[in-house]
Amino acid sequence: MSTRFIYPPPKDGKPFRLSLGLRELDPANWIEVGSDLVEQLKQRNELLETKRNIVFKEVAGYEEAALTYARALKDNLGKFHSDYVVDDDQITHKPTGISVNLLEDHPFVQLARVIAEDLCLLSYENSSWNLVAGVVIFPSRWKLLEKIGKNIDAIHEPVPGYHGALQPLMVDTFNKIKPERPVWRRNWSLHETEELHEPTYTPHKVEISDYWWRTERQTLTKSESNQFLLFTIRNRSEPFKWIKEDPQATAEFIKTLQSLDPQMLEYKRLAQASGGLIEFLKN
Repeated sequence: MSTRFIYPPPKDGKPFRLSLGLRELDPANWIEVGSDLVEQLKQRNELLETKRNIVFKEVAGYEEAALTYARALKDNLGKFHSDYVVDDDQITHKPTGISVNLLEDHPFVQLARVIAEDLCLLSYENSSWNLVAGVVIFPSRWKLLEKIGKNIDAIHEPVPGYHGALQPLMVDTFNKIKPERPVWRRNWSLHETEELHEPTYTPHKVEISDYWWRTERQTLTKSESNQFLLFTIRNRSEPFKWIKEDPQATAEFIKTLQSLDPQMLEYKRLAQASGGLIEFLKN
């Protein structure tokens, strides 16, 4: 059995379906480090320098809320992660030597230089949750510029089946999250390259055996005022072929792939590759 995936492909054989799948989050796991962190931090700092106008957007007026969350994350790093040194608003990641001060730029921009998580701030207004600030360095085929200022329903408009499966639940579910009980969930996709910064889909001709298993580990943390939610996204790319080290997982994931309808296959950019992926897993 392969134990190399951080979040392995589902091996329950159940049909794919849209669901929130929220679980209670241990504060010690708000931020995830890992063996890929050093390389990711190098990429993140480079992209913040070269593509800042793509990876960072904000609506004016939410700086205080962003700073409050940034300081909570800073304190969390100091408490649970020994690779970080925290001094007032200064955060240093010891393995890379990267050091930032939360007050010297937008606090999300500064945090994004020393942690792997992308950060999105949601504000509850007009009976909906709206994206008002974000640093999204590793988008999975979506553009922050097109999402900033929109509510969660508009943000998820392109997702097949969203209106029937999730839209009726989203606002109420987010409203019910308690400040003292943050939650987390995960998403998966299959990509042709290991590139994490992919705001738009670019086709690549690759062998099926060279596809990448991309996961997003997401957290949601409510503010004490109940007006804000911080949404974090921890992205990883791992070789999909690792799945074949676990024959049972391989067999069950075939069933999941076979359950994807044409609209979801198109959305996940797997319409052309699904047959090849299933054949690869069978052999």
